[in-house]
Amino acid sequence: MDVLQTRRVYDGRVLNLRLDTLTGTNGTPHEVEIVEHSEAVVVIVRPQPHTMLLVKQYRHPVGRETWEVVAGGMDPGETPEEAAIRELREETGYRARRVERLWSAFSAPGFCEELLHFCLVDGYEIGDAEPDEHEEIEIGIFALDDLWRKIRADELPDAKSQVAVLWALSGRA
Repeated sequence: MDVLQTRRVYDGRVLNLRLDTLTGTNGTPHEVEIVEHSEAVVVIVRPQPHTMLLVKQYRHPVGRETWEVVAGGMDPGETPEEAAIRELREETGYRARRVERLWSAFSAPGFCEELLHFCLVDGYEIGDAEPDEHEEIEIGIFALDDLWRKIRADELPDAKSQVAVLWALSGRA
């Protein structure tokens, strides 16, 4: 694909939107909408071998509270491991002793360039959370079997959390 033109449509605090005009091998131009979003981390915390820590937050785009693994955007120059430590501390107060980056995945490559880095926290100390002023977060520790039931019942609709739970259930955790 060749990019014939790029037009910036919107610049925001969390994301930007651009419109690229592409031409493929047949020479016909077409437009593609692209959401620009910073890389982000997904933080998997396993307090016990068959449990996982999740946080509950209100998510306005879906109009409800959702349980999710800890996650958040990376600051410029931050490694995934550094971002995982920061996000975990901010959202839960937990201070990670060791973080291992497991893999990376695009969240929605059909229209968004956001790259998620999945990280595993190995050991932590509990402290006070440091949430952003607009964040109201509840912490919960769930049995993996209960989370699998929630996924199957459409009660855990967050994709990154589903991936984390399925990874933990795979026995490779």
